[in-house]
Amino acid sequence: MFVKICGVKTEEALRAAVEAGADAIGFVFAPSSRQIDVATAKTLAAHIPQSIRIVGVFLSPSMKDIEQAMEVGLTDLQIHHRTQSMEDLQIFGLPIIDASTEETADVRLMDHPTPGSGQVLDWGEIDRPKRPFWLAGGLSPDNVRQAIQMIRPDGVDVSSGVETDGQKDIKKIRAFIQRAKEEL
Repeated sequence: MFVKICGVKTEEALRAAVEAGADAIGFVFAPSSRQIDVATAKTLAAHIPQSIRIVGVFLSPSMKDIEQAMEVGLTDLQIHHRTQSMEDLQIFGLPIIDASTEETADVRLMDHPTPGSGQVLDWGEIDRPKRPFWLAGGLSPDNVRQAIQMIRPDGVDVSSGVETDGQKDIKKIRAFIQRAKEEL
């Protein structure tokens, strides 16, 4: 199972995610409690092995916002409420993770309408898309196995579900990755 740990802001959380076997690290460039500046993300990204994807997470970004974040070494763009066409975004040459129903993105993100809120997406309402998709929305170490067994996503994406009091929790990061990667 592909696992993305999103909203990483500290070296300690990054190290825990990498050591536990995360496949991707998400840096949030959108206004939120998990927002990170480009300089800090670039410093953290220097510690990420090449085998791990670096996902820039944006909310209604301008092309300039994305361009500035590219210096981090992003491997993927995750865009919520995008205003650009997919063709415009292809200028960056990176896979696009998108929460819309448009079939041209590389990966569809199935998330709660309020991303990063920790609210569980209604799994019964999911209509499996034809393209690869990642499941997000209220996932935690306690429910990720059930979600994977029920939905069969190509990947899972977590942020608030591995936090305690708004901060990444090392034990929860490890538990989430371990449970997500257990054989079905």
